[in-house]
Amino acid sequence: MEHRIEELQIAGLCCHLYLPPDYGEGTKRYPTIYVNGEIPLEGILTDLVDMGVQTDFILLSIKPKNWNDDFTPWAAPAFRAGEAAPQGRADVYLSCLTKEIKPYMDTHYRTKPEPQDTALFGYSLGGLTAVYAMYKTAVFGAIASLSGSLWYDGFCEWMERKKPLRADLRVYLSLGKKEERSKNPRMAKVAECTQRAKEILAAQLKKPVHFDWSEGGHFHDIEGRFAKAIIWWMNAPVLREERE
Repeated sequence: MEHRIEELQIAGLCCHLYLPPDYGEGTKRYPTIYVNGEIPLEGILTDLVDMGVQTDFILLSIKPKNWNDDFTPWAAPAFRAGEAAPQGRADVYLSCLTKEIKPYMDTHYRTKPEPQDTALFGYSLGGLTAVYAMYKTAVFGAIASLSGSLWYDGFCEWMERKKPLRADLRVYLSLGKKEERSKNPRMAKVAECTQRAKEILAAQLKKPVHFDWSEGGHFHDIEGRFAKAIIWWMNAPVLREERE
């Protein structure tokens, strides 16, 4: 099945937009997922359809100008020898997302702009920025961090000192069972840090934090991991009632 996906520029960033099959009919508005970074959209949507899941939502993936800079909350040492050190420009990226990209989508497409119908997803450093966003903006009602780089220098300690701007957030964390086997000593702390982040969020939020152990390492079945997170998100009562 071929899905309706188009490429467009918003606020100077390259984005890929998925619109549901019936978007061209009527005046219906749709819940929306924003994704930090490029993702295999076609594969994710195919997985959902194969599982019998209705893809009645809008999805926008956003390619950053620089992955390591835009998806890190502050500067830190380089991840690997020979790489440039990340500059920590997530605040700039999130400002663009919330003040330019989301308003553009709400104006030009039939979104449901309220937080309960708006989610932010991210993978790896994109997942780190999704978690970071809950302390910086209240426009999202759900956050999904898939294989999030929550090992990032000082991040869990920073979370402990802050409070999410919405206590009613729904949060989804997932991690591959082999990710802690990384040869990079910083990245090898990912399971420990993800568990710590889950405990911090459990104390800060009104709703339980969902955690999913996935098979494989960091790059295993990215499409499937996104599909599972989307299914979790679509089970929100406000969305389930609407489908019924």
